[in-house]
Amino acid sequence: MKLTSRLFVVAVVFIFASAYTQQMALAQGVMLRSIGAVNASVGGTATAMPLDASGALYWNPASISALKQNEMTFGLELVLPQSKVESSVLGRSGSTKGEAGVTPVPSMGFVWSTCPKSPFTYGIGMAAVGGAASLYPHDVSNPILKEHGKSATVIILQVTPTVSAQLTRRMSVGFAPIVDLASLNINPMTLGSDVRAPLSALTTYGTRYIWGAGFQVGTLYDFENNFKAGFMFKSPIWAEKLYFTGTDGNENPASTRFHLNLPMTLSAGISYDGFRDTVIGMDVRYLDYGNTAGLRDGVNTSTGRVDGLDWESVFSINLGMERKINHRLKVRLGYCWNENPIPNRSAYLCVSAPMMTQHVFSCGFSFAFAKNLELSTAYAHAFKAKQTGVIPGEDGGTVTNVLSSDALFVSLTKKW
Repeated sequence: MKLTSRLFVVAVVFIFASAYTQQMALAQGVMLRSIGAVNASVGGTATAMPLDASGALYWNPASISALKQNEMTFGLELVLPQSKVESSVLGRSGSTKGEAGVTPVPSMGFVWSTCPKSPFTYGIGMAAVGGAASLYPHDVSNPILKEHGKSATVIILQVTPTVSAQLTRRMSVGFAPIVDLASLNINPMTLGSDVRAPLSALTTYGTRYIWGAGFQVGTLYDFENNFKAGFMFKSPIWAEKLYFTGTDGNENPASTRFHLNLPMTLSAGISYDGFRDTVIGMDVRYLDYGNTAGLRDGVNTSTGRVDGLDWESVFSINLGMERKINHRLKVRLGYCWNENPIPNRSAYLCVSAPMMTQHVFSCGFSFAFAKNLELSTAYAHAFKAKQTGVIPGEDGGTVTNVLSSDALFVSLTKKW
């Protein structure tokens, strides 16, 4: 393929993707868009553009074969959400800001090959791959908070031991079993309660961690004309039932269990490195929230019971670029767009965790301050998203969730 033809293909792909994303106002939900500073700085793009161990392990197990050196990376993300809930019932209205504070999100990736001639590359990733935090104080002027405050803490930790095999000069395949450890605490616990009787919701003391498991497979193909293509399938994460203990509306000891899995994920990507010292890439992903236990169902119309969060399956597009300035410095830009998994009818159910941010811009750089030792940083901003829905059981009652966030990433990578 001639250089002019390559440039045309790349330009068409990126112009189409950018135009399409600008027409939608959309979000990704509970699963994080990126892992580590390098992956975050390119908008989470990684399925066919492996730039570091953490991103490659999470988004395509086959892509670790394309990393040029063994490497170990440690990262930390600090997320600061800015949230607000507004509600109106019978002419009374109020607005309350969230007070969640900064949430830390750690990550680690390790990729190695035992021999330069071996077709196998091994890796292990350990990271917080999903989560959220919110805290709204009791506010008598805000109808949705007049009885009590609301809070939520969601933590999803994941371990992925990985192996990739270089089947041919051009193609590699990879496989990774997935082990998850998660905790979900929503107070009051609306899952399993009756929306027609708000005081039936459990006031929780807490919850225990639960285990889940699944797997992911992937492939990476190098066309040897500066293009690479990749595909990843991640199974649902099948988990134990969540367990909550606390008191009911009458202050009696109570407990409940709820079944909640994580969605199947598909990711397809393409990258191009035909420009001097530059690589660009795009991923298209599908997260199957709409067919996931605990997320697909909503309020049972006959009983009023909250059987799930009533989310919908979504697509996302991730765009990223890395430019090598010199032998020490690399700079990156990224952008992510997501469909919104939370329909308006579910706004009330998601007051404690309105995970609906829509457009995310990111940037960052890496600096090699010593031989094979690299420090990377990134910044990401999720632009403000706003959503309004009705309050069940309140004629004319409405609730509006508003959310934006900022995140700072730092990671340290050793290569050999």
